[in-house]
Amino acid sequence: MITSFLKLASLNYIKFKKVFLFIRFMNNYWLFEDVNLFSLICPHKYKKYASDHPFSHFNKGEFIYFQGDMSSTIFLVNSGKIKIGFIDDSGEEYVMAYLKKGDIFGENILLNETHRKEFALAVESGTSLCSVTLNQAEELLRGNQSFSTSIYKFIGLKLKKIQRRYQIMLFRDTRTRIIEFIKDLKDDDQDALNLLSGEIVVKNPFSQNEIAKLVGTSRSTFNIILNELEREDLLLYQKGQILLKNRFLLDI
Repeated sequence: MITSFLKLASLNYIKFKKVFLFIRFMNNYWLFEDVNLFSLICPHKYKKYASDHPFSHFNKGEFIYFQGDMSSTIFLVNSGKIKIGFIDDSGEEYVMAYLKKGDIFGENILLNETHRKEFALAVESGTSLCSVTLNQAEELLRGNQSFSTSIYKFIGLKLKKIQRRYQIMLFRDTRTRIIEFIKDLKDDDQDALNLLSGEIVVKNPFSQNEIAKLVGTSRSTFNIILNELEREDLLLYQKGQILLKNRFLLDI
């Protein structure tokens, strides 16, 4: 009895520690995700800069920058996928986001950040990025009302997302965290396909391993719960997309 109690207490402490580190990190970290700012600040969109501003190319497994590096550049994803995360003092990795085409990262230099609090790693071959220095960004954005409006809108939405993620990570079990993640995929997919049956097909740009890391579990546990959801006729997980069944949608 005592052994079981101590084991449970230990597991709860580990969970609390992970959530605490997540919250501490996110309080100091912003990224422009699912916001159409690429076209506003990418130099390739302006004739003045396009000719002498080549894309930077990275292979799978290459770091764009390491945690602790000097901060000097904003990056815009032109193709491929980027993993954003950090390493704690014990060497454990925490994944905060996977970024795709159109997303922006490293923008904390706009908030006077001097050193990177996170790492950025290419997780797909053929990843290409547009890099923008602080001076270039300020010149490109000076007087751009559309960008200013997008920033304020983004910050409000991001605060809501972070608050929601805190609550899910701290107070929900693994199954619920996976379900909530899938719900967020649906809400973020503006091109979701509505079938005549009432079911919905949503795009899923993440691998099973990536989702497992984002919801704070192992891939094996994710697979077990995913199989349970499919057996319960709630969804059908396919490569690149997820079919949400009527039973799943009724619970939203």
